[in-house]
Amino acid sequence: MAVLVDFHCHTNISQDSSAPYYDMVMAEYAAGVRYLCITDHCDTVDWHTLELNPACRTVAEREREAYETVKDRIPRDLHLRKGMELAELIFHPELAEELSTPPGLDFILGSYHISREHGDYYFQDYRDPAFRRKLIDIYLRDLQRVADLNYFDVMAHIGYFRRYASWQGVDTGLTLREHGDRVERLLKTLIQNGRGIEINCSGIRDGVGPFPSEEILKLYKSLGGEIVTVGSDAHKPQDAAKCVDQGQEVLKACGFQYLTVFAQRKPEFIPL
Repeated sequence: MAVLVDFHCHTNISQDSSAPYYDMVMAEYAAGVRYLCITDHCDTVDWHTLELNPACRTVAEREREAYETVKDRIPRDLHLRKGMELAELIFHPELAEELSTPPGLDFILGSYHISREHGDYYFQDYRDPAFRRKLIDIYLRDLQRVADLNYFDVMAHIGYFRRYASWQGVDTGLTLREHGDRVERLLKTLIQNGRGIEINCSGIRDGVGPFPSEEILKLYKSLGGEIVTVGSDAHKPQDAAKCVDQGQEVLKACGFQYLTVFAQRKPEFIPL
């Protein structure tokens, strides 16, 4: 088995996690991870009001401070990197650009969870087919806008709303049959800009499969995409590294020979 990697997890620096930084780091190590990046939420807008979130300006510094408190206490064979999940870039592009260049960070995930029209995808009703199509149309429109901004290293959890739909008994997601042209354009934009994608393993943990799906991962590879990180998206220590081993196996099955880690915003490739 190749070395385990987790480049998407959260601590209590994130609004939706109560996990102490050191506890999460050591839980990841205990689960077998040897390349780890903490990627706490850096949200440009408030999840509920959609107003500017001033706390986003402190995330990078808090991340660096937390790293400094643990760096001499962690095992020597753990490669711990500093990162963040920069979210809702299209609401405030100039701010997103400013937040994307903090000194001392190794990695930035670019993510999207909220539309101007309907708010957070977490709270949507996926049971109505017409509304569901509208949501997915907006999702793909906005994801393309995120890709065009280019203020991150890797795009997070493409198609992740499938989890929320499954909670309502609806099996829906991005498919090449229905959305192939737009998904291909998105992936080509990321590749042309030197950006990657992640395989987010929280969907495997929840029983709906990885984000993005295997067919999208295969398309990304066929288009020349090489930069793929692996993330558990854990928000609590008991979920640390959950299913990253399965995610790495999915990448192998899709034809990838390497996965990617970052140091000082530069990609490094590790054999699968």
